[in-house]
Amino acid sequence: DTPASATILARLALEAGLPPGVLNVVHGHGPDSAGQALTEHPGIDRITFTGESATGRVISAAAAGHLVPVSLELGGKGGNAVFADADLDNAVSWSIKAIFTNAGQVCLAGSRLYVQRPVFDEFIARFTAAAEAMCLGDPKLDSTQLGPLASETHYRKVRGYVETVAEEGGSIRSGGLGDGWFVRPTVITGMPATGRHQREEIFGPVVTVTPFDTEDEVVALMNDTRYGLNAMLFTENLSRAHRVSARLRAGTVWVNCFFVRDLRAPFGGAGDSGVGREGGTFSREFFTEPKAVVMQID
Repeated sequence: DTPASATILARLALEAGLPPGVLNVVHGHGPDSAGQALTEHPGIDRITFTGESATGRVISAAAAGHLVPVSLELGGKGGNAVFADADLDNAVSWSIKAIFTNAGQVCLAGSRLYVQRPVFDEFIARFTAAAEAMCLGDPKLDSTQLGPLASETHYRKVRGYVETVAEEGGSIRSGGLGDGWFVRPTVITGMPATGRHQREEIFGPVVTVTPFDTEDEVVALMNDTRYGLNAMLFTENLSRAHRVSARLRAGTVWVNCFFVRDLRAPFGGAGDSGVGREGGTFSREFFTEPKAVVMQID
C-alpha cells in the first residue's frame, strides 16, 4: 500500500521476466477509491483478495454485478488442540509462535487454544511462562519477539477486547495492555464458548485457553466457529492425528507444528474464511478460462 511496496513489486516482476505493464500497482483505499473502482469495473476478469471477511462480502457483491469469479482468503479464528499424549515442549513452542508471531496480526493465528484436562495445569504454566519471557520492543531489532500493533486504530480495537475480558466471563492469566500501541502477550482462561473473545477475530496477541476432556468434545469446540481457515493439533498418536484432522472444518490442519507450508498445496478456507484455493495448480486453474472446441470432420 505504499510507493516503496510498488517499487519492490516492480523490481520483482522484472526479475521474474514479466514484460513491463503486465503487473501494475494502483494505490488507494477501498470505498469511493481505487478498490471500489477496480472491483466494480466491467473490464476486470478476475478478482483475488486477501483481507477481512466483511470486506470480502463487499467485493463479492461488487463482482456479482458482472459475474466476475472471485477468490477470497479472509479472516480466521484458528483452533489449537493439545492432547494429553502430546510432546508438551513442542506444543508450547509452536503454540506460542501460532498466536504471538507478528503480535498476533496473522489470519492463521491459533487464537483458540484447547488443552486436554490431564495436562492442562502443566501446559498453561509452561505456556504462560514462555509468553511472559517474550521480548517486547522495536520490530526492527533482531532481539524483539513482539512489537506494537500496526496502527492506533487497530490498537484501540484490540484494547477493547483486553478491557472487556471480565465482563465476558473470563479472566486474564497473564499479559494485558502495554505502553504506546503495545499489547503484551495476553493469556485468557475461563472464557465461555459464547464470549466475544472466543467468537470474533481479535487479530492481536490475545489467546483463550480452555480445558477439554474427550476427542469428540474438542472437535465440536474447534468446529463451533463461523471461520474455517486453519486448525492445529498436537498428539503423538498417529491414528488420532488422521482421525481428528479429517473431522475438523478447516482448509489447513497442522499436526505438531504451525505455518509449515508447501506453496504447491491448496490454501484457503471455509465459511467466513473465504472462497476458493490458492497455491500450485489451484491458482493456475482460477486464472485460466477453459475452452472446449468440438468439430465434426467429414
